[in-house]
Amino acid sequence: MARRGARKAKAVVGDPTDPRGLGVLMTKYLEWLRVRHYSERTVENRDKYLSLFILWCEARAITRPEEVTKPILERYQRWLYHERRRDGRPLSARSQQARLIPVKQYFRWLARANHIGSNPASELELPKTGERLPRAVLTAEEAEAV
Repeated sequence: MARRGARKAKAVVGDPTDPRGLGVLMTKYLEWLRVRHYSERTVENRDKYLSLFILWCEARAITRPEEVTKPILERYQRWLYHERRRDGRPLSARSQQARLIPVKQYFRWLARANHIGSNPASELELPKTGERLPRAVLTAEEAEAV
């Protein structure tokens, strides 16, 4: 029996035998983030959201980063817009943004590391998120005390 809180082995995303495949390059990207001392939480989140993107690409027979174009990324963005949570509610604009930002950063890294000629995600527009009010607002008595 597994220990409480023990993690399952991560499923391999992409073709591990293709050194130019999306999954292998994602592993190199995550290692690059660790070398640059990004927090482990950031690396885990990017791993999770990039894995979702790569699985989406594989379902459409896209296996290499050179095959990804701006229209494909826009299709992925539309797919996220129509995606539903388990309870049937749509993803919020912030959730869509959280899934798209790692993809943009990944393609930026691919272009800078010369794995691809140009960055197809450079002009991808993220969903607009509304401004939030502060959660903790002073009461009238607290404002007078200040």
